[in-house]
Amino acid sequence: PLHAGFVGKGMLDAAISGNVFSSPSPDRIGSAIEQVSCGKGVLMVIKNYSGDIMNFGLSADLAEMDDIEVAQVIVKDDVAVPDREEGTGRRGIAGTVFVHKIAGAKAEEKAAAEKKAAAEKAVRNIRTMGVAMTPCILPAVGKPGFQIADDEIEIGMGIHGEQGVETTKIKSAKEIAEILVGRILDDYDYSGSEVAVLVNG
Repeated sequence: PLHAGFVGKGMLDAAISGNVFSSPSPDRIGSAIEQVSCGKGVLMVIKNYSGDIMNFGLSADLAEMDDIEVAQVIVKDDVAVPDREEGTGRRGIAGTVFVHKIAGAKAEEKAAAEKKAAAEKAVRNIRTMGVAMTPCILPAVGKPGFQIADDEIEIGMGIHGEQGVETTKIKSAKEIAEILVGRILDDYDYSGSEVAVLVNG
């Protein structure tokens, strides 16, 4: 449901939701592509999960058979997961919001040719890491995928309740920020750069 809140002027033209923790179906995605297409191409912003990549990719192929030009960017900003060539690799999480804003601003400027390039540049420069104080209850299972004690936190937990990189005792906000920002800065050198910081939650 996150992305529906970013549909509007200068942002997304549509957001397609699947069932909880599931990719939307290709027919839902295809319907959205058809509805937002205005002859200038459609850019899909996809978080890096196997089901999303498969279903959005299939929908793009079907749309192109109907002469709708479709491009895509895949967000993979979570530094809790190693960035690798094989497998799905790094997850897409909260940094996706920045990609929405940047691509949406370019589209609003009528810079259709530039919106994909701007979104891809954003993806290359965005790094994110999360922390959780409780595990996630998987709706289809009815129980958490793992346990966190009342006096513990999970560093790097994923948005679908995936276990993180470390379970540790509760720390102060300052200590947690140092851990998360430290992991981000270890992964990407922002020295001398102007940055925007998103604190989610």
